[in-house]
Amino acid sequence: MTRPPRRAERGDALARDDHPGTPVPRPTATRSFDAAKASHVLLPRSLRRRALDVDCTTDRARYAPDEPIRLRVTVRNRLPLPLRLRTTAPVPWTWSVNGVDRASERDALPDDDGTLRLAGRETKTFAAVWYQRIRVAPDEWVAADTGEHRLEGRLLVPDPSPRLAASTTVHIE
Repeated sequence: MTRPPRRAERGDALARDDHPGTPVPRPTATRSFDAAKASHVLLPRSLRRRALDVDCTTDRARYAPDEPIRLRVTVRNRLPLPLRLRTTAPVPWTWSVNGVDRASERDALPDDDGTLRLAGRETKTFAAVWYQRIRVAPDEWVAADTGEHRLEGRLLVPDPSPRLAASTTVHIE
């Protein structure tokens, strides 16, 4: 339970004591400043993109067949300013296996736009699990071949640059 403010703690206490008939001043509306929106307007898109580091990692480099592979994509804002980027889908990122998005030849990403917001020096981590299968039909998945496979994570931004993607290689034995 909170206690009511004491008379000395109220900001208008002195004004009312000095002039008993004056009305109590009303608080003024406060405005919030959206720094991410401002950086979106003030910083060129190329600078906002160069400020981001994208990294892609897995738990290990070698996996047994049918063993789940956990993929982590880390996006880090190197600037002390918040950043906002428009994305081409409601989700800000996607992953692929050997160039096949989300290990599915059948699924397409939604067409809606979205936004990725990062506070100053913030790091966001996205995760996915690949079960070593590639979808070839709505109800059919085939096992991935043994050998090297390239897993990639990338931000879904218009006109993507190689800087906004990272990849790692895993070996299925």
